[in-house]
Amino acid sequence: MNPESKQTVLQWIQSFYLRHKQELLSYLVFGLLTTVVNVGVFNLLFVLNVKYQLANLAALILAKLFAYFTNKHFVFKTKTRQGFDSIREFIRFVFARGFTGLVDYFGLIFLVEIVSFDPVYSKYGLQVVVIVLNYILGKKLVFTSK
Repeated sequence: MNPESKQTVLQWIQSFYLRHKQELLSYLVFGLLTTVVNVGVFNLLFVLNVKYQLANLAALILAKLFAYFTNKHFVFKTKTRQGFDSIREFIRFVFARGFTGLVDYFGLIFLVEIVSFDPVYSKYGLQVVVIVLNYILGKKLVFTSK
């Protein structure tokens, strides 16, 4: 990447951050809380000798529900006026988070079974990828009405 391209990318990132600062900060806070729910449930069940696959599935479901309500009300602040609009938004959320849930679920299996990484550290690393994907999909696909 040449210096001019790097400068352009940095300018775009700075501009994007300044335009969406409050939303990004809210997303960061609630994303971290969602991660705490996800990893906390996973670790608790893992310590209780629940198979890591089942522990991960339970953690994903609880974290996704927590994320829907916090993203809707505190991050993207969407106001759905009709019941159908809320249902449609929730369905989009389920599909988007279902996709990132599959990345998380099968990514963990891949990292543990194929690459032989530690399950807990693999889970932490996957959260970075999932958080970025969730923001992009939430902003562009799910929470589109204000």
